[in-house]
Amino acid sequence: MRDPMTLSSVPAVLRGFGAALLLVGLAGYLLPAPPVHWTALIPAGLGVAALLLSFAGRWPRLAAAGGALLCAVAFAGGGSALAQVPALLDGQAGAAIASRAATASLAILALAGLVIALRRDMRGATA
Repeated sequence: MRDPMTLSSVPAVLRGFGAALLLVGLAGYLLPAPPVHWTALIPAGLGVAALLLSFAGRWPRLAAAGGALLCAVAFAGGGSALAQVPALLDGQAGAAIASRAATASLAILALAGLVIALRRDMRGATA
């Protein structure tokens, strides 16, 4: 039986995902030359949502489900930019493509981290 005081690693994954998205959103809004559309802040908003969701660590399955939903939204918004990464590396794509590709990449990594964290939690529950 798992000790109820054992902490889940799901909140740590969500905090990392949230902090990274917050940085991507702020960099995508503040670093390029103006004018920058307000939608460049969408990753930052998703990051704040992930950070808030990390406080649901008492319910790791619920937090992971919410995190998976945030990952789906982040990937839906930036997934199409992944095909343009070669153009980005050649300097042919701008900051908007970089922000969207980074957001989609972070969503994939966070989803993998949530799956690993939940599997580790469930394995600990049976031990």
